Amino acid sequence: MSTYDDVEETGMSERTVLLDFPGADQLVAAGRVEPPSAHALARALAGVEAAVAAQEAAGRKKGVVVTGRRRVLVGLFTAAAVAAGVVTYANTGDTPTSSGPGTRSEARADTASVFLDDISTVAAGQSVTSGKYWKTQLTVGDSYLSQSMDLYVVNGGKAYKKGRQPDWQLGPKDLDWQSLDQLTTDPAKLLQLLQTPPRPKSISPFDQAVTLLGGSPASPQLRAGLFKALAGLKGVKLVGTVKDSTGRGGIALEFAEARSVGRVIVDPKTSSILEYTFTWTAGASKGKVTRQTFLSVGFTDRIG
Repeated sequence: MSTYDDVEETGMSERTVLLDFPGADQLVAAGRVEPPSAHALARALAGVEAAVAAQEAAGRKKGVVVTGRRRVLVGLFTAAAVAAGVVTYANTGDTPTSSGPGTRSEARADTASVFLDDISTVAAGQSVTSGKYWKTQLTVGDSYLSQSMDLYVVNGGKAYKKGRQPDWQLGPKDLDWQSLDQLTTDPAKLLQLLQTPPRPKSISPFDQAVTLLGGSPASPQLRAGLFKALAGLKGVKLVGTVKDSTGRGGIALEFAEARSVGRVIVDPKTSSILEYTFTWTAGASKGKVTRQTFLSVGFTDRIG
C-alpha cells in the first residue's frame, strides 16, 4: 500500500499522517539532545522493528491490511531519532501571530522556555576560568576589559585605552566586574530584577540579559541563571535554527517591544552568544539595524 493509499483511507493529508502519533507535539519542541550509548540506540531501533512486526502479524491474523502500520513506524522511528540526538529545535518562523489561548504564539513561547532551560544546563557545564582581562573579538575588532572596567582596543598592532566602560545594567542594579561575582545566580531572583520597572534610559530586560551573557565575564552559574531567567520573561520567542552574518549556525530568540525587536543567536553546543541584532520597527529610526557578531570571548592575561 502506498503512502497515498494511507491518506485516501484515513482522510488525512501526508503531513498530518507524518505527525499523527503520540508525542508529536513534544517532539517538535524537544530540541537537540546528547547522543546516547550504543545500547540505548539499539533498544530504540529494536522497538521499531518489534512494533512493525507486531502490527503486520495482527493484520495477517485478522485478514486485513493494517493502515496504521506506517503511523507506528513513523512514531517509533522518530523516537529513535530523538534518542540518537539528531533532532534540532524547530524553526517556528519569524512572523508574530495572535497570542490567545492555544495559539501558535503560545506554543512558540513554550518552546523558547524549553530551549532556554536546556541551554542553561549547557552553560552551567562550561569550565570556570579567569584572567586579568576579558577579551571580546568582534567582526569590527578586538577589545580588552580590565577588572577595574578600563577598556582597551587594538588598532594596527597597538593597544589604546578608550576610557572606562559603563557598568552593565540589571534592573535596578549597575554592575561592574567585581559585582558579577556577588550577584545572585538564582533564576527567580534574576527574573525579578529583570522585571523591575525600567529606569530612565534603561535598556530592555532582554537586552540587559543578553549583554551580560555575551559581553561580560559572568561565571557559568550566573550565565545559567540568566538563561533560565530569560525563559520566564514574557514575550521571548523562539525563531529556530538560523545562520549569523558569518555563516555560523545557531538557535535564534527574539524579543519584540513597541518600537523595536532584539534577536540573539546562541550556539546550542556551548551556550555562547554568536550574534545580537537590534532592529527599530517604528519611529524615525525605523529599519535601522545594530549588529554585534561575537567571534570569540574569554579571559586573557595580556593585551594583544
